[in-house]
Amino acid sequence: MNYERDKVVRLLGGTYLGESLAGLSALYDQIEDETNAFCTKYGIRCGEGCGTCCEHFMPDITGLEARMVAAYLLLIRNDLPLIDTLEHSLGSDHCPLFDPENPHHCKVYAARPLICRLFGACASLSKDGVAEFRHCKYNAVKTMPGHLVFFESVPVMSTYGIQLRALDGGEGVVEDLSEAVTEALSIVRLLWSLVGHTMDDDDSTPSPMAS
Repeated sequence: MNYERDKVVRLLGGTYLGESLAGLSALYDQIEDETNAFCTKYGIRCGEGCGTCCEHFMPDITGLEARMVAAYLLLIRNDLPLIDTLEHSLGSDHCPLFDPENPHHCKVYAARPLICRLFGACASLSKDGVAEFRHCKYNAVKTMPGHLVFFESVPVMSTYGIQLRALDGGEGVVEDLSEAVTEALSIVRLLWSLVGHTMDDDDSTPSPMAS
């Protein structure tokens, strides 16, 4: 389990949101294990330092994913300037969480949504229902195979999407990240103000109520 996501779940323990985020974090753990094994087996990797797929892109995410990002921003990063930037990025087509200086090119890498986890890291189904992998169009240095067809069980993007929708109450509604996380920040702030507890370990508990 990822330490930072685990801390989010512990901080919100005993709440409906904490339970929901625990399920989402477990799905992310599963995805990391399965896609890492898939990429290792088939020689799939991004070029060194490449983050082109994250540039000029605003992810579409579900409400539950947005609440994970919001909780991570408030309770782990507690980065008020970044939160302010995000809340003022509505209508933009650039993700406000993109960071060209970060090795992962993401300011919330541990909490990043499904689409960011799966791009270039798993197979997708063709119109005929066959699992295929096609290389990222930005992979100019050719660090991954161009096209693979699978007749064995491999991680497939749509399967993870179904699992995510089940955790999200069966809804397939998505919004752009800025809009969805802005809405989720209000929910997490309110819930955190009602929970009002402190950590029972050496971690300091943030006070992320300002905006």
